[in-house]
Amino acid sequence: MFVPSLLMAALALATATTAAPPTPSPPSNTTAAATTNTSTPTYCVPRAVTPAEQSEIFAAFVQEFYVVRNVANAFKLYVVADYIQHNPYEPPNGAAGSAEYLTPIFSNLSIGVEVLHQGFGGGIGWVHSRIDNIYPYPRPVAIADIFEFTDSCVKEHWDVTQELPADATNPLALF
Repeated sequence: MFVPSLLMAALALATATTAAPPTPSPPSNTTAAATTNTSTPTYCVPRAVTPAEQSEIFAAFVQEFYVVRNVANAFKLYVVADYIQHNPYEPPNGAAGSAEYLTPIFSNLSIGVEVLHQGFGGGIGWVHSRIDNIYPYPRPVAIADIFEFTDSCVKEHWDVTQELPADATNPLALF
């Protein structure tokens, strides 16, 4: 079974040694859950924002998803319902399926995680992380997660995962 790199990158921020960026209040682009069925989450509704606001929203998403590790809330606040997932091991498109898939994985606190870099620009956010002790990899793994925005919401996700080879000759390999 392959553990998705989005999870691994998300866990990376949970143990990062750098200070977390300030978390702005949830954007006004979310809607409340229906009062008749509070178990049905609603998701981010795109609204026009400036590039600076997109960057702040991405920082808030990273904080909620990777550091706080509240996948359901991160998806509810910052991800569109028709989210596009490109990882072949995760459920196909849709915020609900991805949130449901990732939520139980985030409860495993024994995974070693370190965020090495993150950034945002041009409507794209990314996180580069190191993950240790995660199945099925016996050695450290480097993950690059890439998120594309539509206005104020995360719309699409790609990732790249590479395990550190046992016979790596470069002491700087991956990290």
